[in-house]
Amino acid sequence: MALSPSTRRRWVRQSHRWLGLIVLLPLIVASITGVLLNHADDFGLREKTVTSSWVQSRYGMTLEGQPTAFGMDGKALAAHWDGQIFFQNTSAASELPLAGAVPLRDGLAIATPAAVYYYGLDGELIETLDELTLPTGPILRAGRNEDLALVLETAEGLHLSDSELISFSPLDPLKSSNDIQWSTKEVPSENDLAQWKKSFFGDGIPLDRVLLDLHSGKLFGPVGKWIWDILVIGILILSITGFLLFLKHRKRKS
Repeated sequence: MALSPSTRRRWVRQSHRWLGLIVLLPLIVASITGVLLNHADDFGLREKTVTSSWVQSRYGMTLEGQPTAFGMDGKALAAHWDGQIFFQNTSAASELPLAGAVPLRDGLAIATPAAVYYYGLDGELIETLDELTLPTGPILRAGRNEDLALVLETAEGLHLSDSELISFSPLDPLKSSNDIQWSTKEVPSENDLAQWKKSFFGDGIPLDRVLLDLHSGKLFGPVGKWIWDILVIGILILSITGFLLFLKHRKRKS
């Protein structure tokens, strides 16, 4: 059954009106971000950053779960968090958990079951000890003796490092156990968490990058790109229906 001219006109007007309302918000966002990006240097957008956890999660910058921290005397010194080792303002990828974090004379020894990372007091990595230097077997825990020398425990027993962390010698557990201070799990403070997050996330994501991805819809992933594609199609339909309404109106006037 064919629609009457008045019904078609009413349908076109209603479609034009509702489609305009649907694309209004995305169109406003695209327009505002477009203007801002066109004047990014004027507004200093390249120097500004975004630290919102939601925005950072859109770029895969997340830390899942809770950190497992080790230290001594009630102080968390290092942590393993979502595949990263954190110490002061540094972070490094590691799939292995921590076995201890031990302050020595000139730095901090961070032990995992398969390696020991020795950091200087400034947070710079000085040396990595692997199976060529370490005792045989996974490291179970780490500590230090009264001379602030590193002590490692494996399934084969206790092992004491020399002053240069070059070699390890066996220790008699019966004679040495009372002289060893072991690294233990500690609860990190809010300052520790904030410092570790900053070392991983940096100063944030450049604002102009966020605006560009918002403008293109990439900020919302595949769904966002589809929304922006629909927006473009909607604008084309609005243009066509608007032109048809204009012709109808002009025809009636003439």
